[in-house]
Amino acid sequence: MTLNHGHIQADDLERYAMSSLPEESTVVVEQHLLICETCRQQLLETEAYMTAIQSAARGLPRPAVASKRRWRWSFPRLIPAFAALACLLIAAVTLPLVHRELSRGVAAAPFAVNLQTMRGLLVPATGPSRRPLLLEMDLTGLAASPSYRIEIVDQAGDQVWQGAFNSLGATGSIAIPGQKRGAYFVRVALPSGETLREYGLQLRGAD
Repeated sequence: MTLNHGHIQADDLERYAMSSLPEESTVVVEQHLLICETCRQQLLETEAYMTAIQSAARGLPRPAVASKRRWRWSFPRLIPAFAALACLLIAAVTLPLVHRELSRGVAAAPFAVNLQTMRGLLVPATGPSRRPLLLEMDLTGLAASPSYRIEIVDQAGDQVWQGAFNSLGATGSIAIPGQKRGAYFVRVALPSGETLREYGLQLRGAD
């Protein structure tokens, strides 16, 4: 065993930490450690590093071996294994996030619902709950206006959403946020607040 600029070489410290140095070299290392703070600190770092590697390596598959000889640590041999482990960890974290974002993108697409009246009768349209909706309304016969107010109320008459949209002749459309399942009424009014028409809307889902 030789000293490197008056200090124990890193390989010898690693072998000492693993109790694999010859007895005479072990004595030399221990005598040097008594007087050298730098090498003592280096030994602590080496032991901490080896402990971390051992903890991570426990999760790796171990090939069957014919002999029971103690496996000696070799940092170059560990590089491919830890690279593969890092890739697996990154994939485990990022893939669920990507899947979640893709799922959100699909769920965010508005579902088109056609609201119509039939000879003055209230005919409920249907749509999915908890999903944005694109309400397409038949405005035939309503007082002409460049824009209309819209109010959505539940069966109890409580308002759950309101907004405004511009008419396109006899039709108009507006996107609304998702609502829980149940029966609703969609009221179309003039900007002044006068209600002109009411549509039925039934939202169905598992919620």
